[in-house]
Amino acid sequence: MTDAEPGTRKGILLVISSPSGAGKTTLAHLLAQRERLEFSVSYTTRTPRTGERDDVDYKFVTEDEFSRMIERNEFAEWAKVHGSRYGTAIHTVNRALEDGKDYLFDVDWQGGAQIRRQWPEESVLVFILPPSMAELERRLRRRATDAPAAIEQRLETATRELEHFAEYDYLVVNDNLETALKELSSIYVAARCARTRRGHYGHELLDEAQAQARGRPASQQ
Repeated sequence: MTDAEPGTRKGILLVISSPSGAGKTTLAHLLAQRERLEFSVSYTTRTPRTGERDDVDYKFVTEDEFSRMIERNEFAEWAKVHGSRYGTAIHTVNRALEDGKDYLFDVDWQGGAQIRRQWPEESVLVFILPPSMAELERRLRRRATDAPAAIEQRLETATRELEHFAEYDYLVVNDNLETALKELSSIYVAARCARTRRGHYGHELLDEAQAQARGRPASQQ
């Protein structure tokens, strides 16, 4: 569904954000597979978790490499989250817009705000909410990828992250994974059908209809 369509179709920059542990990365990968979306792989300075693959889950770089990319203005957005830095390469965004393709971004609220600021017409922002803070804590502890102190820090940060939900276009509560995925798919399909992205079809049809009307004999008009 990501092939560029005829005319002047604009690509969608679908941004998914959430507090840590709410499931945005899992949902983002599932949505990319279901809708054949191009997934934007972020750069990060953090250490890979068990099972994560370089250039698939993230592009893992050193602090020095990340700093050099900032100096060269290579990021469309970047932010420091839980002590590590994350960023989206600007060439990824430019390529999406030039090709008229849809890209999926798994970023925090700071990244979402930067993408919206630079590309307000092309961006669609979705915030993933946990069903409760108790469930969010349970998921973080069950994940067992962080030390207890780090989990407490993530829970504190989650409160500050939740303060930004109102800046997003859509909210999805991740209580049931399959239900949340269906809602995400529906949002994506609706965004593709928005007048701002499909309007050129209407104009083309209107021009065709008016041209045909002008070519018909007066008796048939």
